[in-house]
Amino acid sequence: MPAYLEILAETTRPLLEQRLRDHPFLLIYPRHRSRAALVALLLDSYSHQVVYYSLGAADTTLTEWLRHLITDVTLPVPFGAQTQAALDAKARPEDLAAALAADLQQALGTPFLLLLDQFDLLTFDIAAGRFFRALADKLPVGGQVAINARLLDVQPWSDLVRFGRAAVLGNDKAMNGGIFGDEEGRAQLEVFALSGGHVYMNGRPIISWEGSLPRYLFFYFVDHPMVTRNQIFSVFWPKMGVKEATNVFHVTKRKVSERLGHELTSYHAGFYVPSPKLSLHYDVRLFESALSAAIEYEDEAPALWYKAVQLYRAPFLADIEVPWVQQRREELQSKYTQALINLGRYHQRRGELDRALGYLLRALREKPDWEDVHRDVMTIYHQQGRIDDAIAQYRHLERTLQRMFKIAPSEQTRRLLESIRSR
Repeated sequence: MPAYLEILAETTRPLLEQRLRDHPFLLIYPRHRSRAALVALLLDSYSHQVVYYSLGAADTTLTEWLRHLITDVTLPVPFGAQTQAALDAKARPEDLAAALAADLQQALGTPFLLLLDQFDLLTFDIAAGRFFRALADKLPVGGQVAINARLLDVQPWSDLVRFGRAAVLGNDKAMNGGIFGDEEGRAQLEVFALSGGHVYMNGRPIISWEGSLPRYLFFYFVDHPMVTRNQIFSVFWPKMGVKEATNVFHVTKRKVSERLGHELTSYHAGFYVPSPKLSLHYDVRLFESALSAAIEYEDEAPALWYKAVQLYRAPFLADIEVPWVQQRREELQSKYTQALINLGRYHQRRGELDRALGYLLRALREKPDWEDVHRDVMTIYHQQGRIDDAIAQYRHLERTLQRMFKIAPSEQTRRLLESIRSR
């Protein structure tokens, strides 16, 4: 089971232990695909040194959470006397943190791990921020608190990461290393255009855009990091006069800023460019950068193709049907398909035929009319001795080309079929 957990968590136990060492707080990255596996790996690694507490619907405030924590039946008994006294005295958040740290050390000794699950149920106000900043300094050496949540605000965690008081688990799979630990004063914007169109500002999702137009303009700015006003007008308001289009543009742009709570762009030398006050984590940019790097660094190409394929979780903004999105979607789909083909042919050259076949068949789901890929699949089936499957693949291509273009397979493909039949 532990080895399987490492696979699911996308890390190894030695790497996990190295990352955890000497950090009072351990943050499981909210966008990690296997947060539950990381939780399980932490529980397994700490074994008897771990206390697990899952926040419930009543744990919405700092004081209510602490009251429920110290009376939880799964915790050591007696536990929480100093914390209870501090709560009764309505102590400052800093004193509450000192009391909890002392109670944990007295009850558990060291080392220990307090694992807090469903942490986003806690309303994170100023008092909670002060409490957790103080707790990072009050925990004894060897005492650690792990936090698992679907959503985490940037602060206070980003400061704690920057100052070495917190480590992040699972952020090695995040875009640009994730949102925690960046330089002070920069807002963190995450955009997943290849994974459902989700947007997070400082760790919180943007759900409402007050209409489709602000949302479309937002994605256009993100996908076009250097664009003129005339280019924007030609895409969004081609039939409007300049004055009318200017008014609509500024109203829409203001709505985008209101939704984000930050300015998305700045205007410089006639171009709208990304605001220098934002750190943008954009999956499309990383996807295309990986493919460009694969061309430049041939030895690293397979790993970069794999990275691109992992980033492409869904078609570009699949729920938006406007011309510029449709054109961009088709462009990115072609790039994704080519990455799959490259991986398929790479594994085919290495004699890893099953893996090669998997990538090539995925490519054909994206682009069913790419005849050369059908030939690759037919060749692999032939190499595996699956003659009937190779012939069936040809028939599938034949039907596809007839349906889409009213044409037959090329002479090269027909010769390959005859070659396979004759052996």
